[in-house]
Amino acid sequence: MPRLLIASLLACLLTACAQYESQRGVDVTWDTPAMSGFVVGETTRAQVLRQLGPPSQLIALGGETVLYYLFERAEGEGLILIAYNRFAIDTRYDRAVFIFDDNDRLTEFATKIHDQDS
Repeated sequence: MPRLLIASLLACLLTACAQYESQRGVDVTWDTPAMSGFVVGETTRAQVLRQLGPPSQLIALGGETVLYYLFERAEGEGLILIAYNRFAIDTRYDRAVFIFDDNDRLTEFATKIHDQDS
């Protein structure tokens, strides 16, 4: 009987819960007020860089240039048992993409910011 009790206590001690949180990328500065001044055909690449700072990536596509801004937020939790482990991680990406022609004029842009609570 004492061996069974000791084994049960050890099994309880070897279980655990885990929480996970990670954030990486550039600061999200492409909210609605910041974007209101950007006009397709008029805004230059220098103006976007001045307003938003350095991008996560700079991509050259033939005669076009793309500024890509990305922020990643991940949260999760897990259960660690002797014979079974389970993790659930929810990852959200906030992003902004700006495309410029060969004259460094904005031709297209799109943004997405996820709500913290969704």
